[in-house]
Amino acid sequence: MISLFRSIRNYCEFSSLFLICVLSFILCADADAKSKKDSTGNVLIHGGWLIDAVSEERRKNTGIIIGDGKIIAVDSNESNPFVKISRTIELSDTDTVLPGMIDMHAHYNFNLVDVGRVEEVIYNGIIFLANGVTSTWSAGEYYPERVIQQRDLIESGEMIGPRLFPSGPYFGAFRCEYAVKVAEDDCAAWPNDITEQEIRNEVNKWAQQGVISIKIKQASPGEAKILIEQAHKNGMTTTAHLANYLGEYDVNLRDAILMGLDRVEHRITLGVGGERSADMDQMIDLMLSNQVYYDPNIQMYGGIDLRRELGADMIWTDESQYFTPYAQNLLKVRGDPPPESEPPAFKQRLVELKAFYRKGGEDLILVGTDEPVYTSLLPGFAYHRELYAMVYAGIPNMSVIRAATINGAKALGVEDELGSIEVGKIADIIIINGDPIEDIKNTRNVKMIIKEGEFYDPMMLLNSVKGSIGPKDSEDHAGWELKIRPLRAE
Repeated sequence: MISLFRSIRNYCEFSSLFLICVLSFILCADADAKSKKDSTGNVLIHGGWLIDAVSEERRKNTGIIIGDGKIIAVDSNESNPFVKISRTIELSDTDTVLPGMIDMHAHYNFNLVDVGRVEEVIYNGIIFLANGVTSTWSAGEYYPERVIQQRDLIESGEMIGPRLFPSGPYFGAFRCEYAVKVAEDDCAAWPNDITEQEIRNEVNKWAQQGVISIKIKQASPGEAKILIEQAHKNGMTTTAHLANYLGEYDVNLRDAILMGLDRVEHRITLGVGGERSADMDQMIDLMLSNQVYYDPNIQMYGGIDLRRELGADMIWTDESQYFTPYAQNLLKVRGDPPPESEPPAFKQRLVELKAFYRKGGEDLILVGTDEPVYTSLLPGFAYHRELYAMVYAGIPNMSVIRAATINGAKALGVEDELGSIEVGKIADIIIINGDPIEDIKNTRNVKMIIKEGEFYDPMMLLNSVKGSIGPKDSEDHAGWELKIRPLRAE
């Protein structure tokens, strides 16, 4: 416990969120007592139904055995002569076992005081985990050290949260957030005269800190080419937000694919179904032939309009309760932002996703929330909004489940350890009530989360973080204000 407090104290000194961090010490001591790795031996999960994300079926679960954080056996039973069972968890016939889900665009950015977006990883991460999201890739960070430090604390068992795959900072001029509109805008954190060696050094720097995938945004074509090349030299994958805030490309999609980009975010064309969308089929064919993954972020770009249309199917709980009372009031006064997409543009996004699927892209579709927090809606819950939005777009439920699990693992290059329920893989498993093939909304009914063999109660996790996110009062703003750090030391 002393080492836990020391680690959190160091985090506090870095982030200036001292009171929040002291509260996190109390939270972790409490939550740590509630959910420990089973140290008594192997555990059999028996009964209910199984979706392993490998086969295309939901079948009876005769038994999954886990031990030492790994999956030892699948389709087994208590009489297995080769494995000693210490404890059995009996499921009801309405329960379904799934692999832990993966968010491939999981922002930890919060804009709560109107001075830019900054990372809050502790409580936000617990909310992800409570929703059955056992792994996240964070899709661009402003304070990447916070994410990396929390990753290390989680991996050491000192803190609770999902498996964190940091992305490092944005690679491009979006390091200056919305102060830039296009790649040509100057940014002290990514200057216009940045050199090739500086770009390569930046990629190397974050690779050395364990980043396995980077996010390119508001980079020029020349910069993007160097970034992709250097990332691949380091064994890292790449993704990009290619459009700028004037509605044009910083880097054309065709060019990015030919440069070797591994994943495409948001959209396949910049049009609304007319001339600017005429190359949709050609771009999809190019993505398929180059095995480029697609992360459409439907729930974010459907935004307010989609939530208004679908009502309680999109908002089913009060997410504001996880913010401090002071932050709740800030968000209430701010009100809803404008929709991220106008109706014609959003309709085209649905057309593109469905076309990508129909042309053979099922195994290349990803689930990403893209929910930097400007409202009282949180990414952990947004994950289930995204699953529902993808079904709304016309993607079959089983394909959406695979997108949420094995596809994400493959896109990150970690499919040997994560993404499916198979012998030898890490025991990241969720148990839900209901059949998600019949209704994807049943993934929200999380009864139990198992991450690397540790068992968590989702309600305990959620209750432990109520009233925790955001500044406590007007004097507690410093840690929630973005301070741009120049690339070059002055």
